[in-house]
Amino acid sequence: MPKRSERVIDYSVFLNGNKYLGTATATLPEITYLVETIKGGGIAGEIEAPSPGQTGAMSLALTWRTIEEAAAELLAPVSHALDLRASIQTFDTSTGEYKESALKVTVRARPLGLTLGNLEPAATMETTNNFSVSYLKVVLDQVSVLEIDKYNYIHKVHGTDYLKETRAHLAMN
Repeated sequence: MPKRSERVIDYSVFLNGNKYLGTATATLPEITYLVETIKGGGIAGEIEAPSPGQTGAMSLALTWRTIEEAAAELLAPVSHALDLRASIQTFDTSTGEYKESALKVTVRARPLGLTLGNLEPAATMETTNNFSVSYLKVVLDQVSVLEIDKYNYIHKVHGTDYLKETRAHLAMN
């Protein structure tokens, strides 16, 4: 295990793949599976059984240092295609060298609201856009490690689509 991830060097936010919006602090989506408590004969107590591919609501928050034109643009009640592109600092323990990995997080998200933030002398405003996410794709060094597309019934983890068989059963292919 010679490569160790250390930190995000920097990242930027893009709209529709090419319009630079700036750099904001991003709170990325949390992925949680829908679960059902299973109990009954043959089970010693209860167990939480996740439903593969079925996830809870995902959200994204972008917090800007001050009110930005992008924050107002992203309040438009449409689905926005956003790319968050980052460079991650790694350390190669076998060579003693710093290296970088590329991270791209792509979302399709609809605005839930905008918090304008605070007005205070010599302080950031912390203007925040909040979104509902229906599509999420995470690519690390050009390898797709996660893709969730709720409307198209796709749930891929490291290339395996855990909803492929379900789509076939539902005649969705």
